[in-house]
Order: sequence, then C-alpha cells, then structure tokens
Amino acid sequence: MNLKNKIWIPLFVLGTILLGCDTLIYDELADCPQGVYVKFYSMTPCAEDTTFIGNVSSITVFAFDEDEKLVTTVTKEQVDLRSDYELLLPVADGYFTFIGWAGVNHHFVRSSFVEGTTTKKDVMFKIQSENNFFADLTDTRVWQGQSSPVFLPNPNEFGEVFKQTAINLNEQTNRVKVVVEFDESVTELTPKDLTIAMASANGTINIDGSMPLNSQQLFYPVQHTTYADRSVAWDFTLLELVAGYSNRLTITYPKTGAKVFDGDLIAGILLNTVAGGVNIACQNDFTVKFLVKDYCASCGPEHPTDPETYFSCAVYVNDWLVHSYDTELEL
Repeated sequence: MNLKNKIWIPLFVLGTILLGCDTLIYDELADCPQGVYVKFYSMTPCAEDTTFIGNVSSITVFAFDEDEKLVTTVTKEQVDLRSDYELLLPVADGYFTFIGWAGVNHHFVRSSFVEGTTTKKDVMFKIQSENNFFADLTDTRVWQGQSSPVFLPNPNEFGEVFKQTAINLNEQTNRVKVVVEFDESVTELTPKDLTIAMASANGTINIDGSMPLNSQQLFYPVQHTTYADRSVAWDFTLLELVAGYSNRLTITYPKTGAKVFDGDLIAGILLNTVAGGVNIACQNDFTVKFLVKDYCASCGPEHPTDPETYFSCAVYVNDWLVHSYDTELEL
C-alpha cells in the first residue's frame, strides 16, 4: 500500500465518525434517524403463555404521541406475524404508544387518518353492509391491541436511537353456533319449522377498540345451516361481543310468529353461564344450545285439541348451563 492510500484511509474513517450520528458535533445530530420496532403476540387474560397469530391479510400500526394525536401509521399486506416479525415505526423525540390491527380485509371500510388530527377514539372501520345485513365474515379474523408507552430522547442530544416494544393482539371476531335440539317429547315441531335472526350494533369500531354508541343495528348473515333429525344448527361470525350494543338473538316459529327465544345474546346468555363457565374475554368460539322439551307431553288426553303447547328450554353455552325457562307456542 502506498503512502497516499495510507493517508486517505484514516481521513475517511475520521470523516465518517465526525459526520455520522454518533458524533459529538451538536449540529449534525438533528437528522439522525430514530424509531421503534414493534413485535406482535397474542395472549388472553386466561392464557399461561403467548402464541403467535401467523399469516394475516394485513397489519396496520398507529403511532400516537403523548397528546394521543396520530404521528404516523404503517400498513403491510399479507404478512406472517411469527415470533421474529417486527415493523419499524419512524418516530422521534417523545412518548409514543402504538395500536395494532391485524386481519382487516375487504369486508371492512377503513376510515381516513390524518397525522396530527386523528385520535385513538376516531373510527377505525365499519363492516361492509347491504340491505340491512353486514357482510359475511366467514374465515375472517381480526385482532387489535396496544403497546405500553415508549420514550425516545431528543435526537439533537442523543442522535440515532431505536427501541423495541410489543403489542398483545386480542381477537375481535367471534364464531357463534346456535343449536336448537328437540327432546323426544316434541312431536309437533321439526327443525325446519324454525328460523333465526342475529342482529347487533357492533359493526363500527374505533382505533382503540371501543365502539360508538350510536351505530346502526344490522343483521349478521347465517353462514351455514345444518339439519339433523331432531336438531338444527346455524353458524355466524360476529365482531366483538360487548354488552349494551343491541345484540339480539331471535328464534322464531314462522307459522304463527311465536318465539322460541327472543333476547340479548350477551346479557341474556353469554354472561349468565352457571359458575362462570364462559369468559368472553378469553374465548372467541361459542356454541349456544337450546334443548327444547314439550312441557305437556305427559299431561294426558284432557288436552287433545289445545292449540297452545308449553315448552321448557334449557340453554347451554359450550356445554355450560345458562338457565331453564318455559315458553308458549301456538301451533
């Protein structure tokens, strides 16, 4: 190596140090990059260990400052949220929290987001809808979560700084199977005599996962109906199940308009399992079974032409008893 090269190499290294983000020259630090790498996992309040979601149609992460105003948002399509996946949010100088949404697909209408204006309480999306029915969410799963606050120092003083955080993504979608099963005492009804309707006002969700109270109540479509000799099962996929949002389940005998059940799916059923057998914060798959028995099947021949038949219904959620009640159907 000649003398000229020996001189230039030390000068190049020195210049890199002086002009880089590790330098002590104050004026050169303002443009040093900063950011937070966000990782993702899933763990319910009942779980003992974390899990990882895997493949999702999209991941969107919002960065909010300490005034809860949007700083930036990053969206990636078709990603694998495995243990080593991370997303860089280019933020600097301050306290930040990060809210993540995974799995939001073409069934949802996303809002527009404005940096410096959008807050956590603004609408994230609405379910697509038509003719009073929400879009069919078959095979759709959506997750949401928020990180703890992360602080990044002033780059003028500390230069390049990158930190890490993680978001616990909790599922916001639920699969509900409603089953009506007839006891052998029921002879006047067949499974095909019944219809079902599932309605809710939970089709709009804010960025922080809360729901506006003035949303329209719409119906969820039946995804699949299965008939057996003495039972019928209907499958639904719904957004988050929260009490107070007109979550109405109706099972009807259309020939007379009589109701086998007409009540609140959340307050009337899911929150009332005996001994707290179901925790809707920890579960996303529910089987709600109505076991119907003819209350007067053994009443004798003194009621041969009585048009009103009395039934007792036992209601179970994931095999946990909710309650039993009597109902009256005019056949």
